[in-house]
Amino acid sequence: MIKFIVTEERFDENFSIEEWFNFLRQPQVEIYNKMLLFVVDENDQYLEEKEARKLFKSIPKKEWIDCIAQFTKSINEAFVNPTKEGS
Repeated sequence: MIKFIVTEERFDENFSIEEWFNFLRQPQVEIYNKMLLFVVDENDQYLEEKEARKLFKSIPKKEWIDCIAQFTKSINEAFVNPTKEGS
């Protein structure tokens, strides 16, 4: 499975307001192109787009929805404030 790391900063740099509000309404190719910007290697280092595309070539189409779900989960986790100890 492809691994995504989404940080608030990286998300904000790569998404316009329009894209953010309409993320899941965008054509699948647009979602895919955004996902490529957040793919990491086994050392959690962001891959170049060309390298990320190579990884997706090995993923069967039937796993597309799982990839979107994982990416969406990574986005949600980036914007959830961690619970503070003692709160």
